Amino acid sequence: MSAASISAVLRGLAQADPELPALIDGDQTISRGRLDGWSDAVAAHLAREGVRAGDIVPLQLETSPALIAAALGVLKLGAVYAVMDPQWSPRRLRRIDEILGGALALAGPGRASGCFRREVEPPGFAAPAPDPAWAPNPAPDTRVATVFFTSGSTGEPKAVLSTHDAILRLFTGAALAHYDPEIVMPHLGSSAWDVLPLEVWGPLLNGGVCVLRRRRALTPAELRGEIREHGVNTVFLTTSLFNVLVDEDVAAFEGLRAVYCGGEECSPAHAARFLAAHPDIPLYNAYGPVESTCYALTHRVTLEDTRGPVPLGRPVPRTGVHVLDGERECAPDEVGELCISGDGLSPGYLGDDALTAAKFVEATIGGRRLRVYRTGDYGALTSGGLFTFAGRLDRELKIRGHRIDAGQIERTAAGFAAVARCAVVPLPGPSGRPESLALAVVPSAEHHLDEKELRGALERALPPGWCPDTVVRLATLPLTGNGKLDTAALHAALAQRAADRTRSEADREDPEDPLVAAFSRVLGGIPVDPEATLFELGGTSLAAVRLCVALSRATGLSIPVTTVLTHPSVNAMRAWIAGQSAAEPEPTDHTVADAPSPLTGMQSGFLFQNLDGKDGHNNSYSAWRITGALELERFVEALQDVHARHAYLHGIYSFADKAMWNRCERPVTVEYLDAPDEQAALAGLREALHRPFSLFDGDVWRAVLGRLEGGEQWLFGMAVHHIAFDGWSVPIFTEDLAEAYGARCAGREARFAHPVAAPSAIYAEMERIRGLADLPGQLDHWAKELAGLPDGPAPWLSASPCPDIGVRKIDVGLAPDQAQLLHRRSRGSGLLPTFIAALGATLVELTGAEDFTVGMPVSQRSTPVLQDTIACLINTMCIRLRACADGDFAAEAEKAVLAGMRNNDPSISEVARAAGLAGRQLFHVIGAVQDSPTADLRLEGCVAEPIELPYSHLAVPLVVDLVVDEGAASIVRVLYDCALVAGTMAHNVSAGVVRRLTQAAG
Repeated sequence: MSAASISAVLRGLAQADPELPALIDGDQTISRGRLDGWSDAVAAHLAREGVRAGDIVPLQLETSPALIAAALGVLKLGAVYAVMDPQWSPRRLRRIDEILGGALALAGPGRASGCFRREVEPPGFAAPAPDPAWAPNPAPDTRVATVFFTSGSTGEPKAVLSTHDAILRLFTGAALAHYDPEIVMPHLGSSAWDVLPLEVWGPLLNGGVCVLRRRRALTPAELRGEIREHGVNTVFLTTSLFNVLVDEDVAAFEGLRAVYCGGEECSPAHAARFLAAHPDIPLYNAYGPVESTCYALTHRVTLEDTRGPVPLGRPVPRTGVHVLDGERECAPDEVGELCISGDGLSPGYLGDDALTAAKFVEATIGGRRLRVYRTGDYGALTSGGLFTFAGRLDRELKIRGHRIDAGQIERTAAGFAAVARCAVVPLPGPSGRPESLALAVVPSAEHHLDEKELRGALERALPPGWCPDTVVRLATLPLTGNGKLDTAALHAALAQRAADRTRSEADREDPEDPLVAAFSRVLGGIPVDPEATLFELGGTSLAAVRLCVALSRATGLSIPVTTVLTHPSVNAMRAWIAGQSAAEPEPTDHTVADAPSPLTGMQSGFLFQNLDGKDGHNNSYSAWRITGALELERFVEALQDVHARHAYLHGIYSFADKAMWNRCERPVTVEYLDAPDEQAALAGLREALHRPFSLFDGDVWRAVLGRLEGGEQWLFGMAVHHIAFDGWSVPIFTEDLAEAYGARCAGREARFAHPVAAPSAIYAEMERIRGLADLPGQLDHWAKELAGLPDGPAPWLSASPCPDIGVRKIDVGLAPDQAQLLHRRSRGSGLLPTFIAALGATLVELTGAEDFTVGMPVSQRSTPVLQDTIACLINTMCIRLRACADGDFAAEAEKAVLAGMRNNDPSISEVARAAGLAGRQLFHVIGAVQDSPTADLRLEGCVAEPIELPYSHLAVPLVVDLVVDEGAASIVRVLYDCALVAGTMAHNVSAGVVRRLTQAAG
C-alpha cells in the first residue's frame, strides 16, 4: 500500500468496489461508497464553515457511523480530527478549546457542550452530495491526521499529535498479521483513545470491516454474539479485559482467527490458559505508547513464553526500538529505558514545547543521530532479538526509605495459584505521599485464598521492605471505559474498605487510650506520638474539625476547634479534658423540632444584609447531568423528603427580638423545563436558579429539572441560600437524596445514615461550645490585632470601572509531586497558613500593599451534633497581613493565621464590634483551602455527573481558593468580579500563588 493519506487510500478502495461493506452498526451496514460520499458531504460542509488544511476540528459525537464519516471528512480537507469523549467534563473541554485557540467543533444532535466557541452539526446520513467541483485536499503523509488528548501527571490535557504516515505504516504490506481484506474487527475502545486507528482505520485501510459498538465493555456472551452475528474474527483487547474474559469464559474466543492484547503487562497465567484452550488462535502481545501511534512492538505468544514474563516482541515496520542508559546503548540483556524511533513517532505535544523537548530527544544509535521518544519503561533486548519489559519508571515507589518496584510485586503475587488477578496500590499518608502498600487480589476460582498466608509468602519471596502492608480481597478489579485498570476506582474501593474498618474499630471502645485512637483514626490509622501536634503528624484544618468530632464522641464533651488548636497533641488535650467537669453533659435532642430558634452569627449576618428578606446574591449552586431511566415522580418526592428532613431548608427567617428561624410548611419549589439540547437546558437552568429568594416567606431553596429531547437525560440543578447551607452540606444533601430516592422507588421507608439536629439543638450546641471558649480573651486578641487597620479601597481593585460584568474563573493545576511535597513542607502548621502566606506575598508583590486583610472561612462542625445536618455552620476570620522590609513575610503570615485559628470562636460581627470597625468592609479578598468532603450523587438505575455552574456573584471582588482533592492540593482557583478586578491582575495573582506554593514545596 502506498498513498499520501488515509483518506486517499479509503477513496481508492471505495471507487474500486463501492458496494462492499465498511462499517456495521447494529443492524445497519454502511458501504464503502456510502461512507465515501457521506464524508465528502462533511468535508464540503466544513469547507463552507471556513475549515482549512491544518485546522484542528474537535468531534463531539458518540461512537457511530456519523463519527467515522466526520473524521474522514476532516481528513479530506487536509485538516486534523480530535475526538472528544462524551464522559469528559466541561472544564476539560473548555481547556481543550483554549489549547486549540477557539476551534470550530462538530457536535451531533443534543451533543453540543457549549464549551467550544463555535459548534455546528455535521450533515446526516442522507446528506446531498457536494458540488461536483469540490475535490479532497491531498494531504502529504507527514501531515498531522489526529490529536489524542490524554491526561498527563498534572491532570492537564496532553495533546499528542499523530500523522497520516504513522498510522499508514502499521497497515502496509504484511506489517501486522491478519490485517487483510478478510478482517472483521470490533471498535471496543474509546474513540478518543489511540485505539481508533487500530480498530477502525486498520480494517478499513485493508479493505475489511469495522463493527461499531456503543458499549465499551465486552462480556463473554457479547463476544460470542459479535462473532456469531457480525462475523468478527479479530479483536484487540486491553490486557485487563483479556484477563477478565479468560477468567469468566475462556471458550468465548471460539471462532476468532487472531487476538491482540496490550496496554498493560501481559499475564503469563492468563495467556497460558488461553493458549491451552485455543492452540490454533494466534495471541499477540502488543506494546506501544500513544506517542508512537498504536504499536511499536508485537509478539506472537507461545506456551513457552508463559513460563516467565511474556516478551514484548520485535518492532513493527518502519519503527526502531532501543534500550538506552542515558545516551548509551545497552548491551544484550542489559536493562535500560525503552526508547522508540521511526515513522510512527508523534511530532510532539501541541502547545507544549517544553514537554516535547523533554520526551522527544536526539540520541546517537548505531552511529546515526536519531529522534527518539523516551517511554519511561524499563526493558531489555535479548540476544535472540526480542524486547522484554522490566517495569515502569513511574511505578518505582519509595516507601519508608525502600525503593520498590510495584510491577515486580504484582508479578510475584500473580505466580501464586490462589491469585487470579492482582494490583499494587500505594496508599498516601497524611502528607499526601505514598506511605504504605496494599495488594488488591481477585482470588482464583480453583484455589482457596488466605490473605495472611499470601502476605507471609510474599514477605519470604520479596526483598526486605517490599511486602504489601495489607492484602485485600476484591470480587473484581475495576476497569476504565477503555478496558484498562481503573486505578482511581481501585483507590476508592480500598479507601472505602479502610473507612469501613475504621468505623468498625470506632464502634469498639479502646480501653487503653481513646485519645490516641481518636487522633490515629483522623490521621488515617498512623501511629501517634502523644507529644506530637496534629499538624506535625500531617493533619490539616479539616482534620482539626474531624478530630473535634472524634474527641467529642470519645469523651462526651463538646470540644471547640480552638481548643484543639491550643491543645494540639494527645497529652495537651488530655490535660485540658482533665480540667473539665466530669459530669456528663445533658443529652441533646437531635430530632427536628418545631421550636423557634435564634440564628447563629453567620446566619444573622446574612439576614441583616437584606432587611427586606429578599436576596439573590448569597446562594450556593449545584447541578448534575442525570442519564438513565429516572423515575421523575419518585425523584421529586425524594426532594420533598430531604426538604422535610432538614429544618433549615423549610424555615422562615425573620426578625423578632433577634434574628430567628421558624418552621414553615411550604414545600420546596420544583421547576421544570424542556430543551432541545444541553446548551439550551443549561441556559434555562441558570436563569431559574439565579432568581432571588424571599427568606421572610420561607423561600430558601429551589430545584430545577430540565429534560433533554431524544433520550433519557436530565439536568438537575439546585440553588440554596447560604443562610441554610454551606459547602459541608452538599455531601449530606446528595447522600440523603440518594437514599430517599432509592426508598421511594422500592416502596420502603428511607434508612438515613445519620440523625439530624433541630435548629434549637444546633443553636444550643454552638452556645455551649462558645461557653467553653475564652471569648473575652479572644475578642481582646482581635481588638489589638485589628487596631489602626487602614481604610479605603484594596490596591488590587481597578482604578476605573470596567465595562465588563460578571464573575470569571482561572484554574491552574499543581503537579501531584508538588502537592505531596507541599503537604510535607507544611507539617507543623498545616496547609492553610502556607497558602495564605503565598496569597499575601503575591498581593504585596503585585500591588505594593503594606497592611491589608484576608477573609478566611472556617468550619464550625466540631462536634457530633453539628456533623450531619444541612445548615450554615461556618465563620469567617479576618487575617491581617503586614509587609515587612527585613522580616520573613511567610513566617509572620503563618503566625497571624495560626493566631486567628486559635481565636476563631467569636463571629465576624463580634470581632468587628470589638475592634471598633462595625459597619466597615473588613476585607476585599477571601483565601480558602477547599477541603470539604466530596459529594457524589448515586441514583439507582442512573448515572449522575456533576456540572459546574458559573458563579453569578461574589461576596468580595477577589476569591482565591486552594482546592484539595483526595488529600492533596490540586488546583489554585481565582474567582474575580471583572467589573472591579482587572483580568491581568487576576492572572498575575494566580501565577504568583502557584509559583510561591511550588517554591514552598521545593
